[in-house]
Amino acid sequence: MKIKRNLLLICVFCISIMVTGCGDPLFVMTAEEESIITLYASKTVSKFNKNQSTGICNARVKTGELDEDYEADEETEEEVPENPEEETPLDEENPDMETGTIDEEIPDSETEVDSEESGYSFTNAMGIDGVEFSFSSFDVSDVFQTSAYATNKVNGKKYVVLHIDAVNNSGSSVDFSTISDRTYSLSIGEEKAEVVYVPVSNNLDTYDGVMKSGAEKSFVLVFLFSESSLENMSSLELFVTSDGTTRGTTI
Repeated sequence: MKIKRNLLLICVFCISIMVTGCGDPLFVMTAEEESIITLYASKTVSKFNKNQSTGICNARVKTGELDEDYEADEETEEEVPENPEEETPLDEENPDMETGTIDEEIPDSETEVDSEESGYSFTNAMGIDGVEFSFSSFDVSDVFQTSAYATNKVNGKKYVVLHIDAVNNSGSSVDFSTISDRTYSLSIGEEKAEVVYVPVSNNLDTYDGVMKSGAEKSFVLVFLFSESSLENMSSLELFVTSDGTTRGTTI
């Protein structure tokens, strides 16, 4: 009996709720109000939609914007990204550098740059104060040899030996060991060869002795060329390099 009474009370309570209802009635909007809310909501969503390539940043509705005959102003304000740091493209390989900027090394104006000049006299090409140099002759042979030394024969190549005379015209001795190092190369036609080391006392490439005032001495420079280049020896040019500068003299 008690259970039936409880079920009856529950049914009466449910029926009373269904009949009386609860809460406020729905707000009825006009068509213009619904358009305003819809436009505002769409602009707000677009503003914060980062997956969209372009969006509307200004969510305010301008006066008359909802009218059918509304025309937008020709001048439009440039859109500014909310977070410029995220919008700035960076170089993938160097994220610390903005795209379009290039780190270029500025050469030091004081850095020595090798330069090559021709047309020097033999003495000026050597550049040793007080010592005059002159070209005497040259030899072409399969080997270079002296009484105490001989080179090995190289297939398809021959040795070119320059004989050079030097005179110390200064009023004092010239110590070659104190002179800056010099390197030598010889050009014959289209081929250019570096000097070959030979252990002889009069090798100009390695000479570090002393020439007294008024003394004369004969030197040699030895080079190795292909036989094809030696078929036409109409043009020989010796290049002397020291202190970053190369000076050429025609033999």
